[in-house]
Amino acid sequence: MDSPHLQLHIAMYPWLAMGHISAYLHLANKLAKRGHRISFFIPKRTKTKVEHFNLYPQLITFVTITIPPVDGLPPEAETTFDVPISLGTLLMTAMDCAEKDIELLLLELKPNIVFFGFACWIPILTRRLGIKSVHYITLSMIFASYMESMEKQCWEKNLAGDELNLMNPPAGFPDSSIKLHAHEVRALASAIKSEFGSGVRFYDRMSTGTRLSDAMPSARPKEEGGRAQEEEVRNNVLVRVETVGELEGRTSCG
Repeated sequence: MDSPHLQLHIAMYPWLAMGHISAYLHLANKLAKRGHRISFFIPKRTKTKVEHFNLYPQLITFVTITIPPVDGLPPEAETTFDVPISLGTLLMTAMDCAEKDIELLLLELKPNIVFFGFACWIPILTRRLGIKSVHYITLSMIFASYMESMEKQCWEKNLAGDELNLMNPPAGFPDSSIKLHAHEVRALASAIKSEFGSGVRFYDRMSTGTRLSDAMPSARPKEEGGRAQEEEVRNNVLVRVETVGELEGRTSCG
């Protein structure tokens, strides 16, 4: 284990899907390897499924949380693995309903930084508590930049998402070789306008988290789409942390 010049205490609140939890835990191990301390928020039963992947139990602590009840959501549901895809939005609503519980945990733990997924209210909460926030995206940056561009065009041209011609990359996209099929454009348009918990659109969750957080790293930093995403949010303060090393010693995240 490496010894950092400055030990950070980092809290993590990922979207409750096993793929996202795994990506966050992988990052937690990388950070712990460098001597940082992690508080990982996770439901009780789900903890038992992933705790054997914790390579640094002396530094990574699983903090169990309770999923608040939501009408229509099975009471035993903790992750998307426990529900059909149609109920994913209710699981997101439940995560939103846990805001007060998360606030109490942050007040108790006093981390330097919170890494979060789709809980777009985290930056507002952490700013009030004097904590930095990082919108850690496990989705493809190419997908994110396409989605940002599509939303921008919808507003500028007053069009529905499925009326746009995004078969080819938008202007300024760094890789012109990428071509979308018609069904992929329809899926992208649907993602923009679909509700994803608490009456909030999926796009708005992504966009709000990006714009309000102190930094936006990506689980896939080498993708060319990352530069297009940066261009789309160029009027906002945005830092892309591409390596663990860039995070160390920067409690202000840049």
